[in-house]
Amino acid sequence: MSLLFDPRPKERRSALFDRERELAELERAVKRGAPLALCLGVRRIGKTSVVKVFVNESGYPSVYIDARRLTERGYSKAGLYALLEEGFAKARGKLTRIAEYLRGLKGVTVGGLGVELDCGSRELSLTALLERLDEYAGDRGEPFIVVVDEAQELRFLKGYNRVDFAKVLAYSYDNLRNLKFVLTGSEVGVLYGFLALEDRESPLYGRARDEVVIERFGREESIEFLETGFAEAGVSVPREVVEKVVDALDGIPGWLALYGYEVVSKGEVVDAAAILERAVEVALTELRRVARQSELYGHVLRAVALGYGRWSTIKRAAEAWMGRRIPDESLRRSLRRLVEIS
Repeated sequence: MSLLFDPRPKERRSALFDRERELAELERAVKRGAPLALCLGVRRIGKTSVVKVFVNESGYPSVYIDARRLTERGYSKAGLYALLEEGFAKARGKLTRIAEYLRGLKGVTVGGLGVELDCGSRELSLTALLERLDEYAGDRGEPFIVVVDEAQELRFLKGYNRVDFAKVLAYSYDNLRNLKFVLTGSEVGVLYGFLALEDRESPLYGRARDEVVIERFGREESIEFLETGFAEAGVSVPREVVEKVVDALDGIPGWLALYGYEVVSKGEVVDAAAILERAVEVALTELRRVARQSELYGHVLRAVALGYGRWSTIKRAAEAWMGRRIPDESLRRSLRRLVEIS
């Protein structure tokens, strides 16, 4: 199997195709940029792969949190701390050195099983934990990277004594000079809304950040990606088939890699329609999730899908389907929110 077609996020540069610019931008951001870097792009574009390859190659100490897993752990302080524990456990050989800096911190237990965080302890402080990581990095003369994948999920943190991540980030920005936060986000507008960098009431208002945007592959890049992967796997696929697949999958590396994986694993050319159908289903699932948030969202999406492109026609259609008048501000707020989610 070609490394390019491995369906899991890449962790080595040799398995990553044509992301030299993005890796260089991320390196500049961490070495010389602001304390906050955003890695942005649509789903399955390769954000996680770029960040993981960079962190592994840099050799910098780091902790990785996949905020999507809060759906399993719970959108709570306990859920976030559980992900932090897992992140420390994956620090490999560096855990012992990091753990020594955490020893003695209230609410933190350092033992043979790794670092345990007592989320029930009122004395456990995320900022105090970050201060120790900052001290560790300062003594080593290098940055400590905190990676939060799909960081917009943190906006759902709730419950008693919940963690206000934006405030934690602002404190770190002002006081912890050796920490670098790298946040990835597929729902770019939602992530911006969560961070509220332009909101005067936000703790992060006016803070500089660096942005690394992960773009789709162009048509020729997509063709080269598939042909390179097939050549590595020793599989022959006609050029015209490759071109049709590329035209269907629109330069999204995750879907291109999945098509390559299917061809190589089955040992025969497969129809791209099946992959396209899965991509459409993912998009529909996202739309259904959005529509469940609000009846009006669903009707606005329906109107747009039917070709209503003007404010007035969307409003009339939604009012007809809902059987009542919709205030202009409600429609304006819904449209703004849908743009953010997209």
